[in-house]
Amino acid sequence: MHGPCLSARVPPTGGFHMSHRARALLLCLLIAQASQAIAQAPPRAPRDPDEEEPAVSEEPLPPPGRADLDALAKLRTRAETSGFQATGSYQETIDFLKQVGAHFPQMYLGFYGSSGEGRPLPFVVVSKEKAFTGRKAQRLAKPVVLIQNGIHAGEIEGKDASLILLRELAEGKHPEIVDAVTLVIVPIYNVDGHERVSPYNRPNQNGPAAGMGFRTTSAGLDLNRDFLKLSSEEARSLVALITSWRPHLHVDDHVTDGVDMAWTLTWFYAEAPQIAAPVDAWMRAHLPAALAATEKDGFRTGPYVDLVDRNDPAKGFSSWVAQPRYSSGYLPLRNRPSVLVEMHSYKPYEQRVMGNRSFLLHLLQEVAREPDELTRAVEKAEAAEVALGKPDAAPSEINLVYEASPEADSIRFPVYAGETKTSVVTGQPLYVFRRGEVKEITVPWLHKPRIAKTLPRPRGYLVLPGWPQIEQRLRWQGLRVEKLTAPAELDVEAMRVANPQYAEAPYQGLTRVTADVIRTPERRTIPAGALWVPADQPDFEIAVQLLEPDAVDSLLSWGLLSTVFEQKESMEPRGLEAWVDKKLKDDPQAAAAWNEALKDEKFAADSLARYRWWFQRTPYLDPMVGLLPVFRAMKAPALRTQPWR
Repeated sequence: MHGPCLSARVPPTGGFHMSHRARALLLCLLIAQASQAIAQAPPRAPRDPDEEEPAVSEEPLPPPGRADLDALAKLRTRAETSGFQATGSYQETIDFLKQVGAHFPQMYLGFYGSSGEGRPLPFVVVSKEKAFTGRKAQRLAKPVVLIQNGIHAGEIEGKDASLILLRELAEGKHPEIVDAVTLVIVPIYNVDGHERVSPYNRPNQNGPAAGMGFRTTSAGLDLNRDFLKLSSEEARSLVALITSWRPHLHVDDHVTDGVDMAWTLTWFYAEAPQIAAPVDAWMRAHLPAALAATEKDGFRTGPYVDLVDRNDPAKGFSSWVAQPRYSSGYLPLRNRPSVLVEMHSYKPYEQRVMGNRSFLLHLLQEVAREPDELTRAVEKAEAAEVALGKPDAAPSEINLVYEASPEADSIRFPVYAGETKTSVVTGQPLYVFRRGEVKEITVPWLHKPRIAKTLPRPRGYLVLPGWPQIEQRLRWQGLRVEKLTAPAELDVEAMRVANPQYAEAPYQGLTRVTADVIRTPERRTIPAGALWVPADQPDFEIAVQLLEPDAVDSLLSWGLLSTVFEQKESMEPRGLEAWVDKKLKDDPQAAAAWNEALKDEKFAADSLARYRWWFQRTPYLDPMVGLLPVFRAMKAPALRTQPWR
């Protein structure tokens, strides 16, 4: 025996009844037997709350009680109590959410990661069925909508709009939303930037007067440039949240400046062919209704504005912001629509907050009106992506690069009047708006994407071991990846890069690079430990954008693979000279090629270029220089693999 049975000290007693000592010994014997039985029993796995089926109810939600309504009626955001002169701090926001949640059992406040400075990253779920995890939510036949706020923490209208909307839902208002939609809200994404408060953080923004947060993280990273490369802890956490919940619709709330106009809310979303056709069709059918309802509430809306000529609004504007680094370009890679909301920075803060709240409400009501339409659109898009990548699928193309199409529509633009003056600062022409004096003009509107480059669709990618910067991104992006357990000799398409052109200044802390790309069929032995990224998965286009070197936000383009350009060994000039002397005597073709090259006077005068010309023709050139550690499998390979985690 052990534990208390060894240390029990019971005084001996006499008499007919069982002694204290005997009772203690019997108790210890029973405990020992029970402990042995437990030890011999098969181990019981800890309970996984996701395995519990959510209790789906078709009945309307019961209205909140009088005590709840009284408490919620007294609850106000910092923006409201300050007359929209301030926005709540991180802690005030968390406290407000806790107070709402205390009277709203269908709401959950959780945290999905930590910021660079260690602050928990909050998210809120509103679910009639209390499906408070991604796996539970995906079991429901309901669309999941993710609203993301504060990616640029000085642009914080979406947070205050979302808090007001959450309070309204808790009060029993807009019950159709809670009945038909699972709502996920990130109230503040860039939480560290949010806490760097100053009235001078946004020089082109009208309030809140008490100050607002800063654009970037504490490490100086712009999170709306980080959706694909995932340099920040915050972006990795958010993408993990997206992977877990797989929202059917994403909204990213921002604030825009640069032009003065009558629109309070501007918007953008990536259209077909950049987004899958079923999803594009859903947006065309439902976004206009949400915008019209927002206008009916008194907030003018229009497309996002980036003037073609900053000194001449009459030349029109572009709305296209859809590279994969942005949310508006990243979510389409996952076959999801993403609505970029840009409130107009020169409008009063209260107007921006309430306009944002109006649009979010009406967009959610559009989803709730016919929820199955959105889920079916996304399911069709995903199924098409998977089908194109199957091993036995017919050959197809994959769109690698998109750009703004020069094809323009005409639109009535309620820009404010103005005139051109000579800038005191720059000495150059500067267009100055006369605020409030609307000048409605018809202008070209550029918003359509066009395909700039395509490639034959591979059946998947093979990634050589030893490249953690690639492996990490595949893992962080939640892609399905397998690991080779045995070498495989395969026909693949190798990718080589040359003539790198580096950016003059760093961007996002990295030195971007472009290069010439050559793809050639080769027979190669792929070692055990290599990774296999199959094409028959719904998020495969993320792998394409990461791994194809000439994609605009590829790992190579961000300078994360630049060691492939570096020659690690060189040939001593005297040794090369001896090798070239012999080559010129023994190889007439080499001699003729050399004489032809020397006809270029610029080349002939460049000693380094001459050296490289010859060294590249020696057997001493490292064959790995310029060779990417990623191979395209154009036919489904026979591989021995295991799941990679």
